[in-house]
Amino acid sequence: MHSSYPNLPVDAKAAQADFQAAFESLARERVRDLLQTYLEHEVDELLERSRYERCKPGRPVAYRNGHDEPRSLTTGVGTLKVSRPRVRGVRFDSAAMPRYKRRVACLDRTAHDLWLEGLATRDVEPALRALLGANAPLSASTIARVNAQFVSDYDDWSKRSLSNVDVVYLWADGIFLGAGDADERRVILAVLGADSSGVKHLLGLADAISESEISWRELFEDMNARGLPAPHLLIADGADGIWNAATKAFPTAKQQRCWFHKQQNILDKVGERVKDEVKSALNEAMYAKTAQESESCLHTLAAYLDAAYPKASSCIRDDMERLFSFYHFPERNWKSIRTSNPIESVFASVRLRTEAAKQMRTGKSATYLVFALIRRLSENWNRISGHAHIAPFLAAHAAAKTTG
Repeated sequence: MHSSYPNLPVDAKAAQADFQAAFESLARERVRDLLQTYLEHEVDELLERSRYERCKPGRPVAYRNGHDEPRSLTTGVGTLKVSRPRVRGVRFDSAAMPRYKRRVACLDRTAHDLWLEGLATRDVEPALRALLGANAPLSASTIARVNAQFVSDYDDWSKRSLSNVDVVYLWADGIFLGAGDADERRVILAVLGADSSGVKHLLGLADAISESEISWRELFEDMNARGLPAPHLLIADGADGIWNAATKAFPTAKQQRCWFHKQQNILDKVGERVKDEVKSALNEAMYAKTAQESESCLHTLAAYLDAAYPKASSCIRDDMERLFSFYHFPERNWKSIRTSNPIESVFASVRLRTEAAKQMRTGKSATYLVFALIRRLSENWNRISGHAHIAPFLAAHAAAKTTG
């Protein structure tokens, strides 16, 4: 019976090290042969005839003219020597081996992915060189240039139209990173949205020095200029800057203050002796079935804390009305919209990577890193809780406005 195994010049019974070396050499040789064959095939397609076939009458005269000197091309199996065909009479642009290209495109993507995973620029080179060989065209500056190629992805994304996103809920928050000179800190402002199907989208990113009203207003105005429809609800922490900016940018949107941040602020102002009791009361208020019941729980707690912890009771009463906005929306959505957890959970993953980077050179590089990380995380995002109830709610809301 004919064997299905090719006749390979590799002795499978040889010593492990010898077999491995021979097998890797064979793999590189076969890949080189395949690449060389593909280059010749590209020329056949360009000239519309195979080697030694005559040119068709009426066609421009173009012909093969040997090969360039062998040049190195680094691939996933190592560095190969390949001769690029020369063509006269017509320009030959190879997709398999572009001019001046010394690495296949997938290696650039691999280097970039390693950087995203947490390797410093200087560490990507030795990690790849161990796999690709000492002659691979790699250096710290090479990796920096490779990463710069992908920054254009962010530039295109930050200018795209937002008019096609039927945004219902918006979450806004900032993450502080080390970027710029010395110990300078930057905040990356981020806006996440959910559409009428409950699908989450990263809608805006910008670097700033602080979470000021001006910084948030610039980001919101940019999103409006790119056609973002007015959201129904904005969820954020308690910073005054974001609320002032949001009121001007989205005047019709209701505003929900994050219950988690509010709880943390209150618990920070009470003693350890009563902390568990206060936390239990706050949870009772947060999970109340109606806004009136929730408000009653908070007023009771504030009165209880007035004497011993006046700062905590003052914190409870401060901006209380923004804690109940989520009650205007479908109950099945409450889990996702009474806190900023949908965006905070994203930041938790981002922090794991950015803490390894310590200090980034510029605010733009920090912004791009956050963008690339969130875009990768978004591939596994789930829709928000109770997403099936959003569309019926919007339809009823629109009908009520029409009849009203």
